[in-house]
Amino acid sequence: MEIIETRRAGLSGDLASGVQELLREAFPDSSSVQSDYYAFTGAPAIIIMLREGRDVVGHLAAYRREVEIGCEPLEIGMVGGVAIAPNHRGRGHSRALVQRAHAYLKKRSIAFSILFAHEPRVYASSGYKLMRNETHFLDSDRDWKTFIYRGSMYAELSQRPWPNQIVNLRGPIV
Repeated sequence: MEIIETRRAGLSGDLASGVQELLREAFPDSSSVQSDYYAFTGAPAIIIMLREGRDVVGHLAAYRREVEIGCEPLEIGMVGGVAIAPNHRGRGHSRALVQRAHAYLKKRSIAFSILFAHEPRVYASSGYKLMRNETHFLDSDRDWKTFIYRGSMYAELSQRPWPNQIVNLRGPIV
């Protein structure tokens, strides 16, 4: 098993098609992955993949985003597109990808990471807790929404405690 870190510009050829195939399989109902996952969410700061031979069997995209929490502008990490091929699940691969993303974010002094989970229990072992904050974001239908998003989670990457105030993502979820 090989871990690969790259940026969007470095994702091409078989690697790019393997990522898109994995994401379509993992998120079949999501219109954002039908052609190019990154077209709606933008280019991530880093893409972390697991590859076995020529097959992409794991993917995570980590973003750096300027948001507002309460009235405070703050750069946070956002994790999205976490996918593991079905025959590789249950082996700790998601946790390994998340740990790698956290190391990247911590190295850049980012205090928090958030994600929007289909299965929140998967991320608890990586330090994520359910968020109780209202979140203001650009939805996939291009309308701005504000509500408590079920499955939204945060991880504290520093000593700073998570603020329980409205989170304005200033853009889409990932």
